[in-house]
Amino acid sequence: LVFDQHHITSGNEQRARLAAERFLRARVGPGDRVALYALPGPGPQIGFTSNVERAASELVKIRGSLERMTQGGLGAIRISEAYEIGRGNQEILTRVVERLAAQQAGTDTLPSGRGRSGVIASGGSDPRFFEALVKEDARTVATRADETARQLLLRLADVVRDLAPIEGRKTLALFSEGFYTDHVTRELEQVAAAAAQAYAVIYAIDLNKRENDLREPEPVGADQHTEIESRLASLGSLAVETDGLLLKDAGSDPAAALARIADISQDYYLVGFEPVDPSKRGEYRRVAVRVTRPGARVSTRTGYSLLEAAATPADRRRAIDLAIAAPFAQQGLPIRYTTYVLGAESPGAHRVFVSLAADLPLASGGSTQRPADVVFVVRRVRDGRVVASGTDTMPMPTAPSGGGTIGTAAFKVQFETPPGEYLMRIVVREPGGLIGTADRRFDVRRLDTPGVAASDLVLGGAAGSLPVRAVAYTGDALAGLVELYGRRAQDLETVTVTAQLESASTRADLGEVRTRRNGSVSREARIALPLGGVVPGDYVVRATVREGGETIAELAREVRVLPGSAPDSPTDPGATKAATLSTMTIAPADVLGGEIARRYVRELIETARGTGLEEAAGHAARGAWTSVETALGSQPAPVVSTRGATRQSGGSPYYGLRGLARFSSGRLDVAVDDLRLAAGDPPCALPSFILGWVHSAAGERRDAINAWRAAAFADPTLVPAHLAIAEAYVRAAEPELAIQALKAGLRALPGSPELRERLAALESR
Repeated sequence: LVFDQHHITSGNEQRARLAAERFLRARVGPGDRVALYALPGPGPQIGFTSNVERAASELVKIRGSLERMTQGGLGAIRISEAYEIGRGNQEILTRVVERLAAQQAGTDTLPSGRGRSGVIASGGSDPRFFEALVKEDARTVATRADETARQLLLRLADVVRDLAPIEGRKTLALFSEGFYTDHVTRELEQVAAAAAQAYAVIYAIDLNKRENDLREPEPVGADQHTEIESRLASLGSLAVETDGLLLKDAGSDPAAALARIADISQDYYLVGFEPVDPSKRGEYRRVAVRVTRPGARVSTRTGYSLLEAAATPADRRRAIDLAIAAPFAQQGLPIRYTTYVLGAESPGAHRVFVSLAADLPLASGGSTQRPADVVFVVRRVRDGRVVASGTDTMPMPTAPSGGGTIGTAAFKVQFETPPGEYLMRIVVREPGGLIGTADRRFDVRRLDTPGVAASDLVLGGAAGSLPVRAVAYTGDALAGLVELYGRRAQDLETVTVTAQLESASTRADLGEVRTRRNGSVSREARIALPLGGVVPGDYVVRATVREGGETIAELAREVRVLPGSAPDSPTDPGATKAATLSTMTIAPADVLGGEIARRYVRELIETARGTGLEEAAGHAARGAWTSVETALGSQPAPVVSTRGATRQSGGSPYYGLRGLARFSSGRLDVAVDDLRLAAGDPPCALPSFILGWVHSAAGERRDAINAWRAAAFADPTLVPAHLAIAEAYVRAAEPELAIQALKAGLRALPGSPELRERLAALESR
């Protein structure tokens, strides 16, 4: 089932979706497979599967977007009128000229920018000039329509071509209202050629409505019939070329059209017999089939070939190879994964991060339990060339997800590719032999353009990882990141990034412009989207990147919003910040005696001058933290106002001193609150760095990473912050993210021996 979303009027797809759902549930049997595509996208992209429920549930994501009337430079013009004008229809041209001229009446000039060679066309100018402008508008409108048709046909050819390895006749039902063939005949031939190679038959289901549309600004009369017939020429061509049918006027009853297609697709037979000599495998044997019924004819394959003897199922390598080469995904194991595209340091290359989650049986053999196999292959759509591949393993889950004997295992990998369109297949095989595969088609946009470019939107998940699907909580803020790229620093000076989820919206904080090794520049845009007023559910976060008044990119990423606050630890959802010295894994004395804390104390001493906090600051200089809190007890807590704080030491020294004192005594919950106030808004480097260690001491890895990120963002030269982030990822079994954090630090400090040494150690594993 293929839905041509660009050529279905909004609303017309609803009846077709319901009919398709009833068809799937009633007519697809256990031995059948169904695929569902919404072209060109976004929408379902499901390869052949026997999981009818999965395909039926995805139908709701299909949307029609056809607009028969569009806005030209001179006013509104129907797409059908644009094509008729291009074909030389003088009657339509005259009608459009008169209508647009009437719309221009009352204005002294045409819209700005429409004159040629400095000529300003007024009401008394030569009408032939105005007619020429109308023709130019018509060409522009037709060109845009041609591009949408071309996108559909190219994607459709890819879908059909992928069916070629599947033996037998394939039936493709195309839901559409048609498009114009004036300038896309070559693309139509490409689809017909792909269908011939794949032995696929296209049945076109016409969803056009014949009754008058009350939304039309003026009566269309016979033009409506002419437009529909012109659009259907494309669908008719596809059907004829592939030995299919055009089912006209099926929009009123698409269920009947699908039933007819199903009946036709069942007009075949199977003949079974026992070979005379089954020992001869691999040879082609010819078969002749004759019928004796008068007037009947038969078409058959010319022969068959017995396959070579199959290997044992225990052959892991062969099983994985077969899964890679299979024409459709295997459903033995549920697999979910997504991709993130960011810029790379190598000229012309882009980094692709893959995040995968698979439902696997729980580990049962302790340390002797074999891990699951993971294999991936990435091919370029244009020519099928493999651009990346890899073989790895991932440990079996040890804890169930939602009860039972199944848990969720995670896997991450990154690779570099040039810009282009790619198909990716991932195979997961658990030790018992079950195999699951999943396919994904993704685009790598060019990020090294002359202007401004933006990476994919990255939303934070647990422990700061790159999740398959981000999860956030109404009691927290949703963290996100977009990397911006340009040729020069001034290219990124006026860039803004805004993010929105339902009624919640925010403007991203922009970091410092950094020079990359390839000579270009980059800048991070960090998002903190408040979710206090958001109802729990599934949403799409949309981020818009603008430079000046121009929209550079519109990014989107799914997120699931849950009630409450995030658990502090995946293994202990009930953990709180109220840890004690006996339960802490990090000694406060080690942190407070470090160089960063001593540097922060010196900053606090300077900012405390003349505030009445000199006594408390003096105790802090000597490390007498109990005396610090006693001295602060005689001082009133200041009103919180941290805007305009220094980039290093943050806001009021009162909260910085009290936060350090409370940390020293192990009262982590109140120490967090004080140091967060001391860090200010936006957060500053030194108190944010120490705040990260307070979170880490409480076992709050996710919050610790966020605090260290804030410190590195405020001061990219703060080497300990980059190292702390990397070590946190290593402890979380996320070495690839640790490597990414160290590389980010090296972009700011390319000569840092500490960062280079730690990176080399991780990359050599």
